Amino acid sequence: MSESPLIERISTHILNTTLGVPALGVPGVIERLETGGRWLKVGAGTTDVDGRIGHINGLPVAPGDFRITLDTADYFQAALGVVFYPQIVLTIRLDGARPHYHLPVLAGTYSYATYLGS
Repeated sequence: MSESPLIERISTHILNTTLGVPALGVPGVIERLETGGRWLKVGAGTTDVDGRIGHINGLPVAPGDFRITLDTADYFQAALGVVFYPQIVLTIRLDGARPHYHLPVLAGTYSYATYLGS
């Protein structure tokens, strides 16, 4: 049995669909699910002027289950004056089939959607 290749980069991108602009200044943390059900932080970042965290994992990671938590409360309060989703949490299983996984988030006042990007 051969080992799966490491995942070099995990990125995310938040677009404010209410205003039609990238979400600047949103902090995010990525954690990996370890044996025993414990989450281990493996990286963090803050969205830039394009709404991107280009490399949220600090180092390459093995495939597995991950959780990205985007702390959106301050951003939504400042941008929209309303906080319905103080956090957006993405729980994902990355199989290692690619070296880079990109997870865009389309977020508005009362809804959000995410998908596997390229």
